[in-house]
Amino acid sequence: MPGDTENTSTDTTNEHIDLALYRQLVKQFIDMRRYSTALFWAEKVAVLGGLEPRDIYYQAQCMYLLGEYHRAAHTIQHHKLEKNSLPCFNLLLESLYAAKEFTEAANVIQNVEVEVMTTSLINQPVDASSGCYLESNSVFGGEENHRNELLSSIYLMKGKVYEALDNRGMAMDFYVQALHKSIYCFEALEALVQHEMLMAWEEFELMHHLPLAQQSSEADAKFILKLYESRLKKYYELISARNAEEMSPIVNPDILQFIKEFTARVQQSGSSDTQMPKVSAVKVPLTPSQFMSPAQKVLEDLKAPTFSLQTSLSKASSLIDASHRSMFDSSSRRRSRDHDTDTLIPIAECLDRVQRSTDLMAAEAEKCFYDCDYKQCLKILNELLKVDPFHNTALTIQIACLVENGDFNRLFYVAHKLVDRYPDKAISWYAVGCYYDMIGKSDPARRYLSKATALDRLYGPAWLAYGHSFANENEHEQAMAAYFKATQLMRGCHLPLLYIGVECGLTKNLELAEKFFLQAMNIAPLDVYVLHELGVIKYEYEFFDGAATIFQCTVDIVKQRAKSNNEEISSRWEPLFINLGHSLRKVHKYEEALYNFQYALLLKPQSPTTYTSIGFIHALLGNLDPAIEAFHKSLALNRDCIVTSTILKSCIEDLMDDSATIDEICSAALRDVAKNITANSRRVLNSDKFNGMKLKFDEEEEFANSDSNMVVEMSFDT
Repeated sequence: MPGDTENTSTDTTNEHIDLALYRQLVKQFIDMRRYSTALFWAEKVAVLGGLEPRDIYYQAQCMYLLGEYHRAAHTIQHHKLEKNSLPCFNLLLESLYAAKEFTEAANVIQNVEVEVMTTSLINQPVDASSGCYLESNSVFGGEENHRNELLSSIYLMKGKVYEALDNRGMAMDFYVQALHKSIYCFEALEALVQHEMLMAWEEFELMHHLPLAQQSSEADAKFILKLYESRLKKYYELISARNAEEMSPIVNPDILQFIKEFTARVQQSGSSDTQMPKVSAVKVPLTPSQFMSPAQKVLEDLKAPTFSLQTSLSKASSLIDASHRSMFDSSSRRRSRDHDTDTLIPIAECLDRVQRSTDLMAAEAEKCFYDCDYKQCLKILNELLKVDPFHNTALTIQIACLVENGDFNRLFYVAHKLVDRYPDKAISWYAVGCYYDMIGKSDPARRYLSKATALDRLYGPAWLAYGHSFANENEHEQAMAAYFKATQLMRGCHLPLLYIGVECGLTKNLELAEKFFLQAMNIAPLDVYVLHELGVIKYEYEFFDGAATIFQCTVDIVKQRAKSNNEEISSRWEPLFINLGHSLRKVHKYEEALYNFQYALLLKPQSPTTYTSIGFIHALLGNLDPAIEAFHKSLALNRDCIVTSTILKSCIEDLMDDSATIDEICSAALRDVAKNITANSRRVLNSDKFNGMKLKFDEEEEFANSDSNMVVEMSFDT
């Protein structure tokens, strides 16, 4: 009836749909990881809400969570929200980055002025009652206090995009900006530290300039510094930043002065003539091609870095004042909850509890690894991996530690487990490549390490191991190419420079080798491996005093570390004592050289070269008998050593030419002759003494010895 129709339309007109309920429903579905359902309702809410930016944002977020990155980026760009909404701009960058559209993401970054958009949003009025910005589209409802974190996320994504484009200078700058926008942005610090983007002193400088006072309380600042400092480099000890009282006791002042001089040479910008020692043209001929080599280019790039930390810090400081009101949002939010005593923990107890964190345990294990305390390192890692069996940092350290210890059975198990669980991660194939390289199969090792670098081309350890696989077969050019790539990816790490220097030394390019070692030592002044290789180069240059000084410094560090770790010196340091002994031999310190050779023999008892070295020192000291004995022991272990045979022959000839030796031999011979004559005379006298005596059994013997052929005639006549 007409009346009923009218009532029905009236009831429909009075009914409403609560969009707030559906928006909350979308968030609940996202929290429950039911992304398809969330996308279905998010799209309906966006249409019903008149395409508000907040609704478009959640719709695009559901697409991103479903892995539909291009679709999410198109949704934001279609509605032109990247220039009006910080959350949408951040999500657009994340979507393009996940879709590997790095060039397009860089174009978006260049076309959108985030600083201008941020300033316009900060200048909006604030509701005194709620403390929220009146413009709801600026930062979505209830999230105004997260502006710092949002801006930090945007700068973080900028850094990731430029790092993917190999513009590491811009990437480092954006990471620094991200960390200054929010001191809680751990990903920015992780990118700077884990990817070895900063030098050691730059890391300390960054920690010193963090705006902790502006964004946190004093207790929070102590807690944050404790956590962040555990991520910094652990294989160095700054010399310039410490006074005499803070100096490590493992190095004497002469050695420190020696290292400082080398470090100063690295930092000088003068010509190569003033930086490098002269080498004779016969030993190291210099050609124009050396100055155009890739190694020279790497050295030039190191001298002219594309990134300046001071510039980035100045830029970040200038932006703090512009966003001063936003900077205090997070701290005010924490102060509003100060009355919740259930969540308050004393700072001393907090710092004690956090030591059980897996990240701090991994940091402690890494420190033990760089101190060559592999036993303690594995002990910490075993406890850590019980809690988190797939902790990425811990697994990387464990693989390196197993390689150092030669435990290929355990490494096989770890690699197998990683490939089964995470076949798409670079660390899995890195472990497999390390295993094959350890057992001497270079071809499969290279194949798997190449796969690891393809999955994550920023994974520095895989590039280093890839270079090792070539270096083990003396393929120096391929090895150096891999190390050059690692140098680009690991600006703040000394290991690529160290390995490049080793390869240059093996090819007898001593000048370049020393340059790379000095650059490595500039990053890690007291790294024992760098010092050892630098000593080898000094020995090759015939600077035997300098080589002995460097080797002695390295021995002092190794002994001190072994003492502090309560363990014996590892046999891996046997070449160090051998080299020190030969350096001391060259400067005619034979007694000290002999001591080091004997110490090396304790580390590796069955070493023919060590016996040869000991015999040579005895020969130089004139102790020919122990020298010959040592040479015989060496030849018993390696009878084909021409050097040992030659020196032994010379020692025997010298021994025979010695008049004292001849006199001793003659005297010994005369004594033997005299003894023989005396013994024979005694036997003759004894026989004469008994000749005149006729004993009873002599008569019997005489009768028994009578002629047996005598015929005795007997008569049988009766």
